[in-house]
Amino acid sequence: MILRRNTVGVMNRRRLAWGFFVIVVLFVVLAYRLAYWQIVRADDLQEKAVMMQKVDMQIDPVRGNIYDKDMKPLAQTITEYELYGYTQYLYKSSDITEPQRNGTVVTLARLTGQKKEDVKKILESEDNLVLIGGNLEQADVEEAKAIFGDNVIVKTKVSRSYPNGTFASHILGCVNEENSGRIGLEYQYNEILAGVPGRVVRTTDRDGNTLSQGSTRYYPAEDGYSVVTTLDSVVQSYVEDEIAAGQKYYNADSVSCIVMETKTGNILAMATTPGFDPNNAGEPVGEDEKERFSKLSYQEQSEYLSRMWTNGCISSLYEPGSTFKLITASSALDSGTIGQDYSYNCKNYINVDGVMLYCLNYHTHGKQTLTEAVANSCNTAHAQMALDMGIDTYYNYLNLYGMTDITGIDLPGEASPLVKDKKTIHNVDFATMGYGQGISITPIQLVTAVSVIGNDGKLMKPKLVKRIIDSNGDTVEEIPDTVVRQVISEESAHQMCDVMLNAVEDGGGSLASVPGYRVGGKTGTADIPGEHGGYSGAVIASFIGMAPMDNPDITVVVIVNNPKRHGTYGSVVAAPIAGRIIEKTLEHRGVERVYAEGEEEATTTRKDATVPDVVGMNSEAAKSEIWSYGLRPVVMPESTEGRFQVVAQNPAAGTKVEYGSNVYIYSE
Repeated sequence: MILRRNTVGVMNRRRLAWGFFVIVVLFVVLAYRLAYWQIVRADDLQEKAVMMQKVDMQIDPVRGNIYDKDMKPLAQTITEYELYGYTQYLYKSSDITEPQRNGTVVTLARLTGQKKEDVKKILESEDNLVLIGGNLEQADVEEAKAIFGDNVIVKTKVSRSYPNGTFASHILGCVNEENSGRIGLEYQYNEILAGVPGRVVRTTDRDGNTLSQGSTRYYPAEDGYSVVTTLDSVVQSYVEDEIAAGQKYYNADSVSCIVMETKTGNILAMATTPGFDPNNAGEPVGEDEKERFSKLSYQEQSEYLSRMWTNGCISSLYEPGSTFKLITASSALDSGTIGQDYSYNCKNYINVDGVMLYCLNYHTHGKQTLTEAVANSCNTAHAQMALDMGIDTYYNYLNLYGMTDITGIDLPGEASPLVKDKKTIHNVDFATMGYGQGISITPIQLVTAVSVIGNDGKLMKPKLVKRIIDSNGDTVEEIPDTVVRQVISEESAHQMCDVMLNAVEDGGGSLASVPGYRVGGKTGTADIPGEHGGYSGAVIASFIGMAPMDNPDITVVVIVNNPKRHGTYGSVVAAPIAGRIIEKTLEHRGVERVYAEGEEEATTTRKDATVPDVVGMNSEAAKSEIWSYGLRPVVMPESTEGRFQVVAQNPAAGTKVEYGSNVYIYSE
């Protein structure tokens, strides 16, 4: 019996020992875990607690506006105000009396324009932070803030608006769903326009109720700056109207135009057809185009939108053709290679290393000076000018004129020119470059380079934004006019002004002439390269000009891509468009007309024109005659192709019509 008691006692002691050991181990583990969470992980837990207790609300800034030079809004932000409130402090707290609750409901109903029942229902919501009202006026939310203080939060909801629709769309660009710039000036100046978002941070419990020892931090949004452009909305409207009419009349793929202040580089207008509506940039303009767009594949739609958004004035390369002869002629003149009275003998061709290069239509110009060679648009003379200068000299002037690099205009997507390497170029390619073939540039490059001639030989950097302002209208930054470098001498520039004037008055640019404004310029007709080498058969008709030539104010380039009706030459297609834009722009800018002796004076408005008699003429001569009277020739029937003899016209000769009206000529 004694042995059994001892046996039991030993077993109990062992059990107690093991139990005690387990308890000690568990206690040690528990102590370790407590120490781990309370000491080692204390900072992490505290951060998580704060994150769980924190309500963080973003306050959107107001995106800056885009204005024209006269402060007319071209792109603006529409701001809607939303009012949020903490129900705990506005309505639910036991410290709030019933009359106070009723007063809060009445006040919020008045400020938000809602029924009292609806406001009361919102405040009785289980959520602590609730939207009380949206689409509110600024004065109403400011009054709510004054009455209720930190118990309400005002949040702005902004959207981008382009009040003029498609107007200047390729310049302005558009924004994406996040109100961030996608293309155009919206993209180029996005950081300046966007501003900095603000925040409201409040410490709450799990139900959204503000903790007694919590904090509220308010970080106000910083609104974006606005940009004031160099654009003149009136000139921009002239340009858009004329190129839209030109595209339709000539059945062209597109028409582009730039109007630049000759002496500053400021862009007054820039447009490419067709345009798009930045308010709905993801769709084409017009029901027919929308229907066609809807049937395209996703990939095809992306390509369509990319083309639609492309600003042809800065992103599309083209062979400038004869307009480039101004660069060749001025370079040869300034380098001393030739003089203004230097003579060329055009036999309609020039032999370069066994390759025959011809003038247009194999025309023989005979003996001619530099001035006459430009007016006659003689290919062989300009090829000889390039060869006489030599590759090093000519390429040096190409560099000076900015033909081998981008202009640096303040728009995204400017294309780099394509110029053959002077180390590997052959004489034939070098000679053709002299008359604008085998080199590809952008319209902005050409208008910037030719402006050198009207600016005493100085190259300006083109720009679209002249200053940046804050919300009060105060100037934050002024963008100065920038002289890049002296390209040619003043004397050479003045001589070339006379050459350009003669090219319009006595050369192929006559349809760009304007009574009282001495217009100088150069036409061009260039073949469009094919996709697989060679040329496609389609052409680009263009005109580059300045006015008035005694003191150039504006430089204008017009480029008509693939005209398929009523002519293909720059002299017939592009020059008349440019002439009308030049006339309207100079009138708008208050440039006084100075009529030459014997020049028929025209009123500044030119509202009336007399229809000329063109019956019996061939169609091309008839078109030129009609254009010279400030009217638009229209061939009937529209399916008529090639030259024909005009058998009838409408209105009849001698009829007084509005300037710019259509004159219909009939082939049968």
